[in-house]
Amino acid sequence: MGMSGNMKKLPFRLLGYWYRLLYFLPVVGEWVVRGINKMVAYMIFYSPFGPKRSHSLQELRKEFDKAIKTAGIELEVIHQDDEKFQFVLERCPYGFCRPGHLGVCDAAMDMDRTMFGLAGGRLVVEECIPGGAPECLISLYIKST
Repeated sequence: MGMSGNMKKLPFRLLGYWYRLLYFLPVVGEWVVRGINKMVAYMIFYSPFGPKRSHSLQELRKEFDKAIKTAGIELEVIHQDDEKFQFVLERCPYGFCRPGHLGVCDAAMDMDRTMFGLAGGRLVVEECIPGGAPECLISLYIKST
């Protein structure tokens, strides 16, 4: 992998490190990480570069593909039908890979759930590496209108 691929991964790894530190603050840590991620989701969605509101799974998939390409995240789409598409991540971009990372992983995923929720979808983490799975399995549905 070239230097630009490694450079795109660095911000995610740094965020993962900071999220882990914040998450384990007594009493408020989890809510701080969730709040940061929801705020970032709103900022991205309402920016000129964020995903647009989608009314079909095909539109949502196009917006998702654009966001993933911009972020430089490597994934594999394994299924798509009229209701949902599913993809797997072999490695967490944030570096969450241990059972102790399960809570912070879920809190960090609030960004994706919120952003794609605003775009008309519903993102569900079916399985994740910190939960003991060999890879993360994520489904994205279009919301019923």
